[in-house]
Amino acid sequence: MKKYFLIIFSIFFLFTQPNFLYSDNITPIEESLVSKRDKEDMYPVFETTEYKPAFFKMLLILIGLIALIFLTFWIFRRLMKVRLTQANLTKNIKILEKRAISPKSLLYIVEIDGKKILISESNLEVRKIKELD
Repeated sequence: MKKYFLIIFSIFFLFTQPNFLYSDNITPIEESLVSKRDKEDMYPVFETTEYKPAFFKMLLILIGLIALIFLTFWIFRRLMKVRLTQANLTKNIKILEKRAISPKSLLYIVEIDGKKILISESNLEVRKIKELD
């Protein structure tokens, strides 16, 4: 889990910090020693009317972020399924199936010591509906 988070964070950091390696290391004292002409040479002004490269870079970063979000949700969903499967193998109470009826109510088929039971869950209560064969 930590490994996936570290990979996702580093990719996000690389996309959002393009000038990370090229930062200015000028202290305020050194800045006063640098003349105005030297500053102009240090920071050249490029006057261009081409916005295509910037637009495509922005579009590529947007597509990358959307893909990263979907990848994160897919990994979390897969991890939850693995945890549920492992919990069902080692415990006496097993959740066989879960189905949402509405946003606030669910139906569960639970196996307890070989008996299958249909249970409903809502905000107010959990109720046994029926024992299944």
